[in-house]
Amino acid sequence: MIIRSTPQAPRIVAIGALTAGLLSGAMAVAPSAAAAYAGQCNSNQVTSAGVTPGYSITRPAYQSGTSRTANCWMDYGSTGSGVTWLQFTLNSCYGFNLATDGDFGPATRDALTTAQARENISADGQYGTQSSQYLKFPRYRNINGERSGCESIN
Repeated sequence: MIIRSTPQAPRIVAIGALTAGLLSGAMAVAPSAAAAYAGQCNSNQVTSAGVTPGYSITRPAYQSGTSRTANCWMDYGSTGSGVTWLQFTLNSCYGFNLATDGDFGPATRDALTTAQARENISADGQYGTQSSQYLKFPRYRNINGERSGCESIN
């Protein structure tokens, strides 16, 4: 799903989310329609941009076909491998003890909120652009894949 930003997009998304939430009793909504996320994180992506030379980090990503982008979102109620990688990251880099079950529930939301506060970004419990750029992710050596701490891209 691609969300295109228009002057009416935030209002339309909010109305749609409210309606869906009222009908289903639960909500999982992109944190901001204005950010034009590619979709809900459903994979992970290796990147070396902004990290120590010779190393790379792996962040949650949205994958469609062979294309991947880290411009994705997750929120309470999200599921899948993107959530599993976020849970692994929160455990590895922030010392939490979350189940890596791919279910973005209250424990994952609370851990994410705490990690966001530690990095001095919006501590809203939603994974989006700021979290992708400022949270620390597991770092690996490019030569042998050996794990070597955690790092953010900024």
